[in-house]
Amino acid sequence: MKTSQQRRKVRIGLLGSGAVGEAIQDFVFGDLKGRVGSDIKLEIVKIYTPHPKDKKRKKRWRAAYPGLFTTKPKEVTRHPKIEIVVEALGSKQESQLAGFRKFIVDAMKNGKDVATSDKAVLVKYGKELWAAARRCGRQLRFEACVGGGIPIVRSLSESLTSEEPEAIYGIMNGTCNYILSRMGQGKTSFAEALREAQQQRYAETNPVKDVSGTDAEAKLLLLAAVTFGLHIKPGSIWLKGIEQVHAIDFRYADERGGCTIKQLAVAKKDDGAIQAFVSPVLVPNSHFLSTIAGPTNAIFFRGRRSEDAPGAERPEGMPAQGRRDWNYAFVGPGAGGGATSVAVIGDVCDLARGRLHPLPGPPNLTVSGKITLQPVDEIRGSFYLRFIVKDQPGIVGDICRVLGRERINVSEVWQLGHSEEELKELRRAFRLKARLSEMLPFAITAEETTLGRMKRALQTIQRQGRFNLQEPLCIPIWRG
Repeated sequence: MKTSQQRRKVRIGLLGSGAVGEAIQDFVFGDLKGRVGSDIKLEIVKIYTPHPKDKKRKKRWRAAYPGLFTTKPKEVTRHPKIEIVVEALGSKQESQLAGFRKFIVDAMKNGKDVATSDKAVLVKYGKELWAAARRCGRQLRFEACVGGGIPIVRSLSESLTSEEPEAIYGIMNGTCNYILSRMGQGKTSFAEALREAQQQRYAETNPVKDVSGTDAEAKLLLLAAVTFGLHIKPGSIWLKGIEQVHAIDFRYADERGGCTIKQLAVAKKDDGAIQAFVSPVLVPNSHFLSTIAGPTNAIFFRGRRSEDAPGAERPEGMPAQGRRDWNYAFVGPGAGGGATSVAVIGDVCDLARGRLHPLPGPPNLTVSGKITLQPVDEIRGSFYLRFIVKDQPGIVGDICRVLGRERINVSEVWQLGHSEEELKELRRAFRLKARLSEMLPFAITAEETTLGRMKRALQTIQRQGRFNLQEPLCIPIWRG
């Protein structure tokens, strides 16, 4: 075994000294002194931060190592001793991304490999950055951009390269999973669960990217590029946030449907195209996904080769649905600087050890035929519809007739008794003006149809439904 004196010293530069950057500094300057395994010792040569004297967030290690900090990014990207650049700037505004892209390209042009935790840069400029990496003969790693500490990109790029991918999906935002988990545990409202997430530092002060689904969308687009070689532009997929999910939806899902609610990001083959969306989804309580609680992420992969392999029968005790829609599961911490820094350091060590990954472009896994993105309106599924209406005769019939005109078959109508306290909270959450005696919540489940038909039906119900107190909630029911 190598002694500490025999460890190879790897010199890195940091672009960014926020939560992730400081977690990396803690690793290098703290008790471990940058020691990784038996063969590597990391050394930070330079740290770029645009605001080294930020009073709101003091730079923890600046007082001890003032000479390492700089406000000039070129002192990192062009430093002659730096081998690997870590980009962990974390964009607050989209206008910053072009600058971050320039930093990454400059580092590669100057002979440095790059590990980034900034998914927003890759989603917007990924094709350009991967092309630049090929031109420069450098590596661009991004394990930390998806799933926190889960080694999903590495697994797809190495262990599963001989697979023929069918689907990749799962819980990709720890903030949303924490909020929905808390709502599902009792009568916690969305607002209360969000405040808790912020207090636990699982959610930002401005949580819009998380709760709207755009953070999960960015991660899904990166996984689609690695898994299927399909580069999807942001805004091209069906995207639905969790803001309109209410505690009563968990009651209906559990008591009538035997389900819970999770925010899922999904990319799967469907009739020769890739169906992709991010949305809250009713997930059966029998599915492994239903057990994933708190800020944990869980990503599931289905490959045809292992699915069809001899001896690949369903293990005893595993639900049939669970075997049908996945055969690999990756579960781990999905929020916080610590988990993300673990993924970044893993990328740095891979680079230091000379382990090369193929860059997204042509499919890295074995994909049959030309792959295209399925149009949003052609997405097929079964749906859960929750209504809050004025309690009047004939309303359910009116709604069912509109659905019927769009050739949407109703599976079930769900109605529960609601306490005065529950109705008051519902009125408060959605800022309704109706009296409690006027309010009627209920749910309808629809058989498989297209999203386009469902959207047209709901638009008609909204336009014609003088009885609506709140816009109907429409989310998919997981069918695998």
